[in-house]
Amino acid sequence: MNEELVKTGVPGLDKLLGGGLNRGSISVVSGPTGCGRSTLALQFLVQGAKLYNEPGLYVVIEESRDSTYRNMNYRGWNLAELEASKQLIFLDYPPYEVDQFLSQKSAVGEIIDTMGIERLVIDSIMPLALLFKQDDERKRGFLEIIQNLRKWKTTTLIVADEQPSLQGALPHSEYGIEKLVDGWIHMDYSYVKEKRERRIEIIKMKGKKHRMNRVPFEISESGASVEA
Repeated sequence: MNEELVKTGVPGLDKLLGGGLNRGSISVVSGPTGCGRSTLALQFLVQGAKLYNEPGLYVVIEESRDSTYRNMNYRGWNLAELEASKQLIFLDYPPYEVDQFLSQKSAVGEIIDTMGIERLVIDSIMPLALLFKQDDERKRGFLEIIQNLRKWKTTTLIVADEQPSLQGALPHSEYGIEKLVDGWIHMDYSYVKEKRERRIEIIKMKGKKHRMNRVPFEISESGASVEA
């Protein structure tokens, strides 16, 4: 497939992806707590704005804009400057309002339309998943969410928690949303030679010839990087 590629801005990640993400695609970034999912996702927006002049929207559901500033304002990111220039927009979505996310006329859709948003991050999918009590109901809800995202035509990353898996088995997110999207970036935070290390791999990326191996993922004072 001859798709326009979106560069992530995360050193080494585009090489792992086979050049970048397909424009307008929807990908899940999954892994356990501490693996660096949110850092990778926010860096995708920050560098998109700084390097490629592509406005980004960070939808924060689990935490808040203020905690994001405290925890992820890495050297050179200048979150306040990007926000002031409308190149990066933070949207705190209260958990009690997440049902509105299913609507095409939600606050997310309005911001995307009016601000020319090209990159979108949803962090995370868990509060949306909790809207549904049954698995089949949740799947229908996820399909509706994905349908709305495709209408917005943004290049999107969805942050998801991950269930532990047996050694060598294919991992899976807590609610299985990776089955419904275009791409799946899997991260882990496991003991390797008696110390805990972050690693990353691309499990699925439709229409792309991506690398299949799991490689080290680092977080420094400047943000995330991949040893591809």
